[in-house]
Amino acid sequence: MIKLKSLLVERIDYHDTAEYLVKHYNLRSKVKFGKVRGQNKADYDWIKDVINLRKSYPSVKEFIITVLHEIDHATDRKNMGWRKYEKDYTEAGQDAEDKGGDFHDDNEFEEKAESWARKEYSRKWKRKFS
Repeated sequence: MIKLKSLLVERIDYHDTAEYLVKHYNLRSKVKFGKVRGQNKADYDWIKDVINLRKSYPSVKEFIITVLHEIDHATDRKNMGWRKYEKDYTEAGQDAEDKGGDFHDDNEFEEKAESWARKEYSRKWKRKFS
C-alpha cells in the first residue's frame, strides 16, 4: 500500500517557470520546447532570440541551471547585439578548436555561462525550487 503523504502532490510547469526566469532577468527571449536534439540540454538561437529546451529533464535543478545557462547567453546578446555576439562567440569557438578543444564545449562563452548558472542557482534559486 502506498502512503498518500509520500506521493508528489504538485507538478512544476516547466514552460511557465522558464518564462518566469527569463522575465526576472529583464529579457524578451521566447521559450520553446522540443527542438533540441543530440546531447545538448538546450540551445539558444541568438538571431531570433529564442531559448529552445528539451521536453524533459532528470531533475528540477538541472532544468533551472540549463535555463539560467541560456539566460546568460541571452544577456550577452542583449548587451553586445546579435552580430557582435555571433562574431565573438565564433572567434572563441575557433580559438578553442585551435588549441585542440571542442568548438562548443571548450568555448569561453559556454564555460562562463555554465559557471554563472551554477552560482546563480546556488545563490538565488536553490531554496525557491527545492
